[in-house]
Amino acid sequence: MSLIVFAVLVYYAAARIFYARQDESLRSTAETVASAYLQELDEEGSVAKANDVVLAQMVFPNRYVEVLDSEGGVVAWSSNLTGHPVNVPPEVLSEARSRRISYLDQNGLRIAAVPLAPDPQRHLGFALVAEPLNVIAEGMRRLRRDFLFGVPLILLLASLGGSFLARKSLLPIALMNQQTQRITAENLSAQLDVANSRDEVGQLAVTINALLARLDAAFEEQKRFIADASHELRTPLAVLRGETEVALQQDRGAAEYQESLALIKEEAERLSRIVENLFMLARQPIDAPSLIRAPVRLDELVTDCSRAAQVLATQKGLRLKIDGTLPAITVSGDDEMLKQTLLNLLDNAVKYTPAGGEIAIALESQNGDALIIVSDTGIGIPVEDQGRIFDRFYRVDKARSRALGGAGLGLSIARWIVEGHGGLLSVESTPDRGSVFTVELPAGDSQGSLPTISDSER
Repeated sequence: MSLIVFAVLVYYAAARIFYARQDESLRSTAETVASAYLQELDEEGSVAKANDVVLAQMVFPNRYVEVLDSEGGVVAWSSNLTGHPVNVPPEVLSEARSRRISYLDQNGLRIAAVPLAPDPQRHLGFALVAEPLNVIAEGMRRLRRDFLFGVPLILLLASLGGSFLARKSLLPIALMNQQTQRITAENLSAQLDVANSRDEVGQLAVTINALLARLDAAFEEQKRFIADASHELRTPLAVLRGETEVALQQDRGAAEYQESLALIKEEAERLSRIVENLFMLARQPIDAPSLIRAPVRLDELVTDCSRAAQVLATQKGLRLKIDGTLPAITVSGDDEMLKQTLLNLLDNAVKYTPAGGEIAIALESQNGDALIIVSDTGIGIPVEDQGRIFDRFYRVDKARSRALGGAGLGLSIARWIVEGHGGLLSVESTPDRGSVFTVELPAGDSQGSLPTISDSER
């Protein structure tokens, strides 16, 4: 369509230029005839002699010359006009006298008329020069023919070239399509070929590869989660089933039944804690937990949690203290979730600190952020395990953790809650010397808006 519109515009522009050039050429010829006629008239002093000389000298192929007197009567004409004089209306002559030029289309001729004398006071007559209009028409006809053959040819070449370039440009996408069709949940680690990472197709391939990598990591995390959850649930269920079968095999005394029921209750409570923690982790996306947004006084929260953890510390023979004075720091978030985070850290410290050890809690403000620091003198964490202790079900000493009632979910939940508040949970630990867990939270409203959940959903 653009090419056709362009051709039409070029055609009409060329027509205007051709006709304008014809008029300019006729005017130049007519002025030349008038100038020659006036010169011969001044030299010879005879109108008839001037007519003869001028018409004999002024011979133009495909053009006709005619001389009129001041009244418009024909006094002389070129030989190719013999028997076919040009009849010019008086108004055309009047226009020529006033404007020094006038044009007329008549009998297939384009006619230009100019006065013989440049002085308007001398009314000697007019010089007419005519040319057939078919001279221009033939040129326009050739132009139309060229367009009728040229435009389809150009369109054909453009279509072939465009088709070739399109196939060449889309070939990488076709290959990507074939490769992505072969990718399933079992081989998400497969990568698309990247021919040129700097162009759009290459960037798309890089983006898809990154997406596949994230999906593969998510699937692996899901598989590991299912496997770990199955393993953790299998143990208490096996204990419950085994103890129940033993208790039902034969009559036993009240003390033995009480011992079995106590064991069943202990394992049931452990199973209940695991299921509750699993529900908490599975209920919300790890990147955007739904938390209640409300002002939380961290100094009061630390005091309440340390009072609750004091009972566990005392039972194990540990000393739990608050380092320094607690500053009044307020954050915006979920009070119960933050309490659970701190209690998980304190419970973890109590479990892995031998009797006679010490646990300390501190609250600080640093660069506009609130820092809750929980330190202990426990067994510590090996350097190679510090990067994985926040993974779900990961435990450094699995046998000891299970004996202490841990399922490897407390730190994972704590990190999930802290990150949901826009904060950061980190650890520094030295084996056999203790660990320091630091909760960093944006103070005030700096962490931005948090979504809320209703009490019934909680």
